[in-house]
Amino acid sequence: MTLTSRNLHVAFSDRIVAPSPNHELLVAFRFGLKPALEKHPSVVDTYLAPFDHKVMYECWWVAEHVHHHNIGKIRIAECGDYAILIQDSTENSNDELACETQVAYCGIFTALRSTGHSRIAKVWNYLGAINEGDGDEERYRRFSVGRARAFAEYAIPDCAAPAATGIGTRRSRGLTTITLASRHPQYLVENPRQTSAFRYPRQFGPSSPKFARGASVFAKDHTLQLLSGTAAIVGHDSLHPFDTKLQLQETLRNITAINESLPISERSSLFRVYLRNADDYEFVKDKLASQPKIDTKQLIFLHGDICRRELLIELDGVRVA
Repeated sequence: MTLTSRNLHVAFSDRIVAPSPNHELLVAFRFGLKPALEKHPSVVDTYLAPFDHKVMYECWWVAEHVHHHNIGKIRIAECGDYAILIQDSTENSNDELACETQVAYCGIFTALRSTGHSRIAKVWNYLGAINEGDGDEERYRRFSVGRARAFAEYAIPDCAAPAATGIGTRRSRGLTTITLASRHPQYLVENPRQTSAFRYPRQFGPSSPKFARGASVFAKDHTLQLLSGTAAIVGHDSLHPFDTKLQLQETLRNITAINESLPISERSSLFRVYLRNADDYEFVKDKLASQPKIDTKQLIFLHGDICRRELLIELDGVRVA
């Protein structure tokens, strides 16, 4: 399945192959547990395993030149419409995750100044052992503390928080962030069925998560839409703990609600389907295949943990029109 406009081409594939000689690679999300052999600066390891392939990619191609440079540990790929910032923290044993996350996000905000793109549309956060630890010491909560500190340090208001995904990987430690920024106008949206994440009550940690449920970027020849935070949360509560079937139904309702807040909602989408339990793969695949507006070619199934340990499934979407 491919999403395409004159300038932007997004596709799932098992190889990195340009759609035409005029396209250059902006970013390739690599799904697979073995280290990448590719040396291309736009390839990023997610440390997530696909269920039905050894290795898969989500490739973003642009029909223009992509300029690559580094700022410290951050790799930057930049074209006329977008910039991608990639960084990976291996987290030494003495590191404290909140501080690591604060440093990572402050690095993102600083590095953006070297690009022509000031607006962050989406951040993908892939975190090892996301649910390890109890209470406020859970790693996702420590991650949220560090992210909130960086937002405060750079005076970024909650209403400007970009769309974001936070998923646990197969690593025991480590944080990988992939940031998509643009020079174009954008529109951030919330889900009317869900409390905005930045307004979660104290019971979910000392600092609320900083992200929007969706974003639209209005480039000259296309609109890019990004969906996130679709897990089975209504209000601020997790519904149907540890029940994959009912959580899937709630997730689809959340996607419908976000779509109704975004323009061009009936266009085709690509979805990453994150599943905590490998045993749920066949069931979820069959259920999604039966949905009238979903084509299985639009889906990639990934083994990853959700930010709350009672949640078993989340979808992360992108569409181009």
